[in-house]
Amino acid sequence: MNPNRFINDILKPWDMLNSLLVQQYAFQPDLSDITRLTGNIAVSIRHQIDFAHLNDKQANNLSQAHQIISDAGDYWKHGSLRKQERNCPIRVAAAFEYAENGTFRFIRNIATLAHSSLGEHDFLTTSAEAARFWMSQHGFNVEWKGLPNSAPPIFEQSARLKFDPRYCINMSNTQIRFFKKISDGKLIPFDPPQVRFEVYE
Repeated sequence: MNPNRFINDILKPWDMLNSLLVQQYAFQPDLSDITRLTGNIAVSIRHQIDFAHLNDKQANNLSQAHQIISDAGDYWKHGSLRKQERNCPIRVAAAFEYAENGTFRFIRNIATLAHSSLGEHDFLTTSAEAARFWMSQHGFNVEWKGLPNSAPPIFEQSARLKFDPRYCINMSNTQIRFFKKISDGKLIPFDPPQVRFEVYE
């Protein structure tokens, strides 16, 4: 595997996805530029096995992140898999932080991998781990941060998203999740007592 091909097919698209996820857009959970980019990255990572001296079982034993991304790539390409426990659909949800004064800030959109047997995982963090696994296996020395971005900490009176048909052809619904910051600064899932939600064009 050529390192430039690896950068072109995995790292550069990952960075593009990372940048798009912090835009305050509303997305159909299962079909948009987010799922297209995510699916293509997963397929590219999955096929790193073709350039290695490892088989699937060996790679999965060495890296659970690779296993999850590999299953996501196969699911993206083929739909429901023969081994149902490998099914790993991609879903997108907008994440907001809730503040005690009843305001909301957009954190980012989260591309989630809902693996049938290995649970739910954030695509960005899992794919970055899998990419680093393959960089190590290939012996690539590439400068790459691979850290998820967050949107600026701007609080508003409502949880607001913009629909843009450039990134999502059609939207019949969208998913949102809420988090609250605790004393150590960590964000935990939270169910606000009241939600004001808006989608505008």
